[in-house]
Amino acid sequence: RGKFTFNRRFFETKFAGFFGLVRRDTEKDMVLVFKTVRGEYVASRISRIASNDLHVEVRKGTATQEVAVSFLEIQEIQLKHKDA
Repeated sequence: RGKFTFNRRFFETKFAGFFGLVRRDTEKDMVLVFKTVRGEYVASRISRIASNDLHVEVRKGTATQEVAVSFLEIQEIQLKHKDA
């Protein structure tokens, strides 16, 4: 959080490959781990983004769920391999 300001522009430039339904080979097996004040979310993609928050697709067993995350709640973001 101290190194970057989390806002719409940050996500659109740093994680552009996570917005589409189909991802390129380099990002195909990667996930974003969001550490927030409400807990930790492992997101396979960013489904929507607004000026104050973003919606991420999170896997719950065999189903997926969309979770809203406010930019103010985000403490840390990690890019990891899905099997790590």
